[in-house]
Amino acid sequence: MDTTALQTQPEVSADSALAGLRLGDIPLRQTVELTHIDLPPHEAEPLLERGVLPGCRICPVRSSPSGDPIVSIDGSLLALRRETAQCLCVRLLTALKG
Repeated sequence: MDTTALQTQPEVSADSALAGLRLGDIPLRQTVELTHIDLPPHEAEPLLERGVLPGCRICPVRSSPSGDPIVSIDGSLLALRRETAQCLCVRLLTALKG
């Protein structure tokens, strides 16, 4: 089970410990940095077109009535589906400073 997660991230061992951190797990008002998008290219393209790029800072600001996250990306609000948020791998900004 863990071998599949390691096979998707073989080149970065330091990030493999944080590979389990997904945008859907982040509490409201916690700013994180996107490390990579765990989606096929044809599904990731609409996100990339909207500025969801590795290295961008994302902050969940509220939830929709159905529970889907609404996030702030560079001052713009973007509504995501929960399933999509679970495919966005992130790291805490405090981890970058340490």
